[in-house]
Amino acid sequence: MLMLKDQVRAAELLQEIDIVSYPHIMDKQARETILKRLTSALPKLPAEPPKSAEEQYQAQLARMRGR
Repeated sequence: MLMLKDQVRAAELLQEIDIVSYPHIMDKQARETILKRLTSALPKLPAEPPKSAEEQYQAQLARMRGR
């Protein structure tokens, strides 16, 4: 049980090190890997409910007017 706790803690520390060292990493692939790992852990946005025909029409009018 202690080994599992230590492994989890070690993984958390490595993630913190990645976050802190991110601005200083010059390797583009390593930076992209860190970003993908961090963004995959973020919660996903809820799906936007479908708009009624009137709302779609008003949105289209606003886009046409440049608003």
